[in-house]
Amino acid sequence: MTWGRYGIHGTNKPNSIGYNASAGCIRMNNRDVEDLYKYVKEGTPVAIVNGLHGPFGYGLKPIKPGDFGADVMEIQRRLRARGYYNFDYLDGKYGPMMEQAVYNFQKDHDIPKNPQIEWETYEALGVILME
Repeated sequence: MTWGRYGIHGTNKPNSIGYNASAGCIRMNNRDVEDLYKYVKEGTPVAIVNGLHGPFGYGLKPIKPGDFGADVMEIQRRLRARGYYNFDYLDGKYGPMMEQAVYNFQKDHDIPKNPQIEWETYEALGVILME
């Protein structure tokens, strides 16, 4: 599956909930997903923001064009909050528009132009890891 193509659904194996037993989907008890369906429209974007697969769950690794995932989405969120990434929808994909936003941010913060997001850019964006 590609980034952004996961589902939230029930399961006929409720004992599998809470374990890494799917290709990225979020499994819930059927009664809970039926309740959720009343409140959330199909197609609503969902972001996983914590846990092992949330942003920076594997540390502050360099992010480069073509990368995708929660780390990229968090950088997009931080760039948008600072006025550099002016898009309503964050897709978690490091494409050309994000690359230009990174360059603009780096320029304004006296960081050498680098398509890879590394320590100096992380620091300027206020990204820190808590232990």
